[in-house]
Amino acid sequence: MQLSGSLGDRIASLRAKNRISQKELADYLYVNQGTVSRWEKGIRFPDKESMLRMAGLFKVDPDILLSAPLDGAPAVMVLDDEPEILESSTELIRQALPDAEVFSFSGSEKALLLLRKRRVQVAFVDIRMADENGLSVAEKLLQVQPQMNIIFLTNHPEHMKSAFRMHVSGYILKPADLSDFEDEISHLRYPL
Repeated sequence: MQLSGSLGDRIASLRAKNRISQKELADYLYVNQGTVSRWEKGIRFPDKESMLRMAGLFKVDPDILLSAPLDGAPAVMVLDDEPEILESSTELIRQALPDAEVFSFSGSEKALLLLRKRRVQVAFVDIRMADENGLSVAEKLLQVQPQMNIIFLTNHPEHMKSAFRMHVSGYILKPADLSDFEDEISHLRYPL
């Protein structure tokens, strides 16, 4: 079974096809009806356990909900407080993923706003920014979209252990080139 559209559209479509109300789905998943409504509107995203339970309830392959591209072209974000690095990383990502929508941010505030409106499959995050800790930023991003790939982009190898404790997808040391981005994209935890 192939489904198109956003994750919210897929949930609503499968729920309707199975003649399950939002309230019934919410009760099955131990969440409230407002949560299901926010998922279907794309305001929030379910966690992995809820997605797996939904796949079982709807009798579909979990990949339909978990790893298939949800909104057409993949969306990628870059967070770095150094303007030159932000610009060059954005350009390299566009070369590595020519069909992707790439969003650039110098801080987390606008990035988090985007995540509440749109699914982002990959975030490249500077682990050490002047005003923010990249590890904390990554945790905030994952709270909004738990199935997002986080790849740290940094010139601080001493943070590798902390990064991998978070079970991130990758770690690129600056200065990075196109092959670094291509390599990490080809080994994503949640493939595009």
